[in-house]
Amino acid sequence: DYIEQTELRPLTCASRLVSFFCSSQIKFYWNIVSYFGFLWLFAYVLMMDFQITPSWKEYLLYGWLASLVCEEIRQLFDDPDGFGFRRKFKMYISDLWNILDVLSIVLFIIGLAFRLTTALFYAGKVILCIDFIVFCLRLMAIFIISKTLGPKIIIVKRMMKDLFFFMFLLSIWVVAYGVAKQGILIHNEERLNWIIRGAVYEPYLIIFGNVPTNIDNVEFDMSTCSVNGTDPVKPKCPVLNANFTPAFPEWLTIILLCVYLLFANILLLNLLIAIFNFTFQEVQDNTDTIWKFQRYELIKEYHSRPAPPPPFIILSHLYLFIRRVVLRRPPQKHKQFKEELDRAEEEEVLSWEAFMKENHLASSQRDLSQSMERRIQDTSDKVGVMVDLLEGEHDRDSVSMAKRLAHLEEQVSQSTKALQWIMNALKSQGYETQEEAPVLSLEGNPTGTDQAEPQKEKAKEKTEYHVNARRLQYPDSTVRRFPVPEEMVPWEVEFVGYDPPVYNADENTVPAQSEQAGGSDVNLGSYRNPEGRTGMQGKGALNRLGPNQVLDPVLTRWRDDRKSALEFLAVWDRKEGVWTIPGGPVLADEVLPQRLENILDRKLHEQIRDKLVSRAEVNEVYNGYVDDQRNTDNAWVETTAFNIHLDRRGLLMADLNSMAETSRGSAEPVQWQEVSRRTPACAYQREVLRKVAELHDKRF
Repeated sequence: DYIEQTELRPLTCASRLVSFFCSSQIKFYWNIVSYFGFLWLFAYVLMMDFQITPSWKEYLLYGWLASLVCEEIRQLFDDPDGFGFRRKFKMYISDLWNILDVLSIVLFIIGLAFRLTTALFYAGKVILCIDFIVFCLRLMAIFIISKTLGPKIIIVKRMMKDLFFFMFLLSIWVVAYGVAKQGILIHNEERLNWIIRGAVYEPYLIIFGNVPTNIDNVEFDMSTCSVNGTDPVKPKCPVLNANFTPAFPEWLTIILLCVYLLFANILLLNLLIAIFNFTFQEVQDNTDTIWKFQRYELIKEYHSRPAPPPPFIILSHLYLFIRRVVLRRPPQKHKQFKEELDRAEEEEVLSWEAFMKENHLASSQRDLSQSMERRIQDTSDKVGVMVDLLEGEHDRDSVSMAKRLAHLEEQVSQSTKALQWIMNALKSQGYETQEEAPVLSLEGNPTGTDQAEPQKEKAKEKTEYHVNARRLQYPDSTVRRFPVPEEMVPWEVEFVGYDPPVYNADENTVPAQSEQAGGSDVNLGSYRNPEGRTGMQGKGALNRLGPNQVLDPVLTRWRDDRKSALEFLAVWDRKEGVWTIPGGPVLADEVLPQRLENILDRKLHEQIRDKLVSRAEVNEVYNGYVDDQRNTDNAWVETTAFNIHLDRRGLLMADLNSMAETSRGSAEPVQWQEVSRRTPACAYQREVLRKVAELHDKRF
């Protein structure tokens, strides 16, 4: 190593003093003091000692600037890394502070040339005053060393870029309003300075609260303007009427001002504040990293810089000029900071770097997997999987339990029938009875007479029958059905002793047995439930004999743009405690059920009807028999369920969302519910929702 090969000797007092003043930190402090002195001298000359003949203070200022110019030239041509002049120039000009240095020097040279010319003396002073502003902006570079203020400089630089593009947007409104106002108020203004003042400057001042007074007639004064525009210090008067009052439409100029203030002051300025806030937050999140890079670049710059501050740095520049140009000696290289390796050693270094990179990535991944957030996420995923498994097991157990309860109910019904037969036998004073006693069936064993065996074997082909339609207690009444075992449901199976009551809810009469129904048997025999016996005859609570048509429109939408969940429009049934599809019975000439219009309103009802008629985004998901508690042997419910999928950004969707918000406190609240097995719904509608989920490729 270079350090091992170098002979180490103790530092003398002089060498310690030289090392102290040549350190980067001391150089930086000396340059700050020097730069403040330069700005003080520059300001003193501009404000108090700017004579036709330059004073000694002004000559000192010129010499001070010459030392700064020499330092910038040294930075441009100093190439210890051997990049080449072209690459070095690109690196130099890409730095914002170097751009400010070049701009300030060029402006100073131009101002000095004008200042030394008698005819352009004052113009030269104006240019030097503007150059003083650039030198003051360059002073911000000293804050880079601060961990607190350094990142703020980056924020200011980013905000300047945002402001530059924002000014294009703002200029559209400024010029649009300014030209329109100037054209309405002033007729044929020929003075360019007053045109710019009225079309650009005054609209720009309005943004900061300087509301103009020349847009209405209240404060008009002839003495403040020139009628023909001949007075160079007064604006031209607006177009006047015969009575010397402004002729422009006052209402129009006021409306234009209000619209301009609305967009420029409120909309655009708040947009600029939001842009600045985003930039600040983005840089603030990386404060430490930005400060380290800035500090490194600053230390690197002052490490290679000569020790004396301006203007004394000119002595170091003369020494470098004589050494490099006159004596043509090569530049000194700092071997402590750079060492060239041969091919084998370089390959070893690259292999070591690759190994350390992989080791670092593996360590980072291991730390991430062991972090508290990752453990919580893994636990949450496992709990979610367990919940899904438990819900699936619960659903399977519920179905099995429902079947067992249905079979138990059938056994109880047959036991009741058998007990009734025993009672009749006891009442008859002998062992013979007029009615054959029913036989109690065991699970898996068929019942009935030998003559019914072939029919029962045929009925076994269908293993599932309606359950709700055979519940003993008929809904909303005191009537009880005739018990029908599951194997006796098909019409093909002969059921000796089947004597169901006849019930019509709209007649409000006591239900009669079929033998006592008289001629009504002829009419009832014309209608037969396609799914088998139910234990009751007549219309029951339905509207008519035979099929009672029901339409169930399933209105669906995606919960969000990521299609995380499929939702349907549901109505809460307070009596049953479930969510239902907003459907209902329909007549022959109806497209949609009247209940849908009652739940929604006429406008939404018509929009949904138009979609159904046009068949736009409409898919039929089910059409057939419904296992309803109101079904009888002669009247049953058949439904047609169709799906209408709605666009989240459509007008109909907005109206439905508004209606759902307003219906929260109503008797039938309407809400969007997820198409899922966890949503409480009745049996047949749950099957409809499952088919809708399959239609949209979603898990039910």
